[in-house]
Amino acid sequence: MLTILFNGEPYQVRHAALLLVLDELKVSGVCAVAVNGQFVPKIEHENVTLNDKDTIDAFTPMQGG
Repeated sequence: MLTILFNGEPYQVRHAALLLVLDELKVSGVCAVAVNGQFVPKIEHENVTLNDKDTIDAFTPMQGG
């Protein structure tokens, strides 16, 4: 198990692959994801391996002007 910080909250997750962690945390739909402050394009989610104490932030796009 890994301990990560997701949107500022600590979580214990079973997987190290970012794509699987996002699924485990029920993050779906259109959102931008950053790992340790670095934007990760959606196409790369399956290639990113997380480490203990990594920080993940997910942002939902907002419309406005």
